[in-house]
Amino acid sequence: MRGFLLTLVVLTVLVLLVVPYFVLPPVLENLVARDVQDRLDLAGRPGVELDSDPQWEMLLGEFSSGRISVVGADLGVVRAEDVSMDLEPFSVYVGEIVRSRTAVVEKPVSGQVRLMVSEEEVSRLAQGNAQVPVNGVELKRNGVTVESEASVLGATFPVTVDGGVGVEGNALVFQPGTVRAAGMTVPPDLADSLLAGTAFRYPVEGLPYGARITGAETLDGAVLLTGRVSGVELG
Repeated sequence: MRGFLLTLVVLTVLVLLVVPYFVLPPVLENLVARDVQDRLDLAGRPGVELDSDPQWEMLLGEFSSGRISVVGADLGVVRAEDVSMDLEPFSVYVGEIVRSRTAVVEKPVSGQVRLMVSEEEVSRLAQGNAQVPVNGVELKRNGVTVESEASVLGATFPVTVDGGVGVEGNALVFQPGTVRAAGMTVPPDLADSLLAGTAFRYPVEGLPYGARITGAETLDGAVLLTGRVSGVELG
């Protein structure tokens, strides 16, 4: 009888420890996804992945990292193909999760934000905002190439502008560099007037939790915007 009771106690303890260990992460991920969807007025649930290192600390509500990802988001005049937010270590009230099924953090969370803007979207923005015709935009890891055209003495000829991207305030900015016409570099005096018309700027608004954009880089077929978010309240 004593052996049976001891076994029962051991099994009960194991259940109390093991069940929360496997149940808490998906429950919390679902609660965070629901909260983010409601706060950002998203059409679908965002992806949420939470990690704890060591893993047993999740039983105490301690998480070492987390990622929230959204596919397709309209941010002011810019549409991002992918938006992700990497969370720094944070703590949640486990008792509140059990009691009210609400994810409540002990203090506001901070993290890094990444936004992927496609080549097609940048081309669309350029065509609607540049002061010169934009026939196409090509994004590569070493920069941006804008296909344009210019008219001289009634003749129209193709112009290629090479440059890069940057951030001013919370806006994506194209920074033109060199101009080529018929495969040859255009003289500085003529290039200056052409470059002025190819510079364009696109405010990135409606970022999750008031994030600020701090950097931009070109990839093959896309622009990657990076930034930081702080003061994220969940629950």
